Amino acid sequence: MMDFDNDGWKDLFVARSNVMDNISLQNPGRHYEEPNTIFRNIGNGKFQDVSSSVGPDFQAEAAHRGVAFGDLDNDGRIDMVVSVLNGPAELVHNISETGNHWILLKLVGTKSNRMGIGAQIHITAADGMQQWNEVTTSVGYASSSDSRVHFGLGKNQKIKEMEIRWPSGIKQVLKDVTVDQILTIEEPRN
Repeated sequence: MMDFDNDGWKDLFVARSNVMDNISLQNPGRHYEEPNTIFRNIGNGKFQDVSSSVGPDFQAEAAHRGVAFGDLDNDGRIDMVVSVLNGPAELVHNISETGNHWILLKLVGTKSNRMGIGAQIHITAADGMQQWNEVTTSVGYASSSDSRVHFGLGKNQKIKEMEIRWPSGIKQVLKDVTVDQILTIEEPRN
């Protein structure tokens, strides 16, 4: 789950194929290779399948397995690299234009581990929207994602408050953070 349109709601990406490579022998209507799927979060726990609007290459069927997420071109939009069994990896380059704001956080541990893995981040945007995330690289099957933490912020042009709880137990608070940037945050020494 990642916020692909930067509206502040995490969307859902599914790297798809059937787990049984001979499923068509047992069920003629099913296929081993399947297209990936992306669901846009429309709020209230509801998602809309927007796979057909992502482009024709996205519709290609393959033995998709894992996915790694990251902002590969540092433009504030989350891209994906999807693994394919017995085939080359697929790059899904996010070029959507939404006008929404974002921030990408690179945490650097001093007392905690160097990448800040396990740090928990809570942000409150200017309009009161609250979001939580955690530094991790483990979000896809047999894949390792970018350790930078991404937040989509919708129309918010500022983060009112950002609280980071580092694995060391240190709590750090930043106020009035500018958006639409990649921000490196170093863990305080005390």
